[in-house]
Amino acid sequence: MESAMASPVTKEKVLEENRRVHALENWQYLSRHPEQTNFFQSAILENTLDAVCSSLKQSSRILDLGCGTGYLSLGFLSRGYRLLGLDLSQEMIQAFEDSLTEKLQSQAQFVVGDVEEFLLQNKDEFDVIALSAILHHLFDYESVLRKICARLSAGNQLVIFFEPLKQEVQSPLRFVLHRVLSWLDEKLYRSEMRMRNISVLDEEYHHSDYQRQFGGIGPNRVQKILQDEGLEVLKIEKYCARRYGINAWLANRILKTQNTFNLLATRI
Repeated sequence: MESAMASPVTKEKVLEENRRVHALENWQYLSRHPEQTNFFQSAILENTLDAVCSSLKQSSRILDLGCGTGYLSLGFLSRGYRLLGLDLSQEMIQAFEDSLTEKLQSQAQFVVGDVEEFLLQNKDEFDVIALSAILHHLFDYESVLRKICARLSAGNQLVIFFEPLKQEVQSPLRFVLHRVLSWLDEKLYRSEMRMRNISVLDEEYHHSDYQRQFGGIGPNRVQKILQDEGLEVLKIEKYCARRYGINAWLANRILKTQNTFNLLATRI
């Protein structure tokens, strides 16, 4: 635990912590995060990819910022698109590359680096810029969003996927049930991780998941930024992500609670 005299958090500190934590995550990232791969979330992922790709030509090129071990990128590659994946973690990109078939490797390029530096140095045009659960890791996500918007030409798309949602408690009872289900979900998850001998990296994410300290990302704020930058927001999807698909189904279909959002926008 940091002392009260600890120096204030800086962008450099957040970057350093993200490099450190994601080096620990490495090839076990998706094993540690079944909330991204369970049947409920997989259906949301496929529906999002279908919506993004419905207007793309086969020659379209995708930029995935925060590609990690390929959670979102793999869906674009398997549909035949060319992709450039950027991630701060050498270890996670290596794990992604190692998992690809020779054919998919021929469609992909990878860059290790910071998203802001990349946007300043790389001037290529992309038909889609995808943000793979990256905004909540950034020290100043609003500034990065504006830089990304500046890189989109007319008709180009922006997809923001799997960001923690700033929650508004409208029903105290529903929120209590939401927390009970969350507790149960987490207990089951930790039991599974112990059985599989996978560490869950307790207390490691405080600075790397920087925006969670402020409750997550507000989609209304994101929408305002995008509109100010000349983008049209086509869809905001809010839902509840859980470690296990059955618990996600219960949270969404029965409790109707939300803790995550996706967003699709296009340059006008």
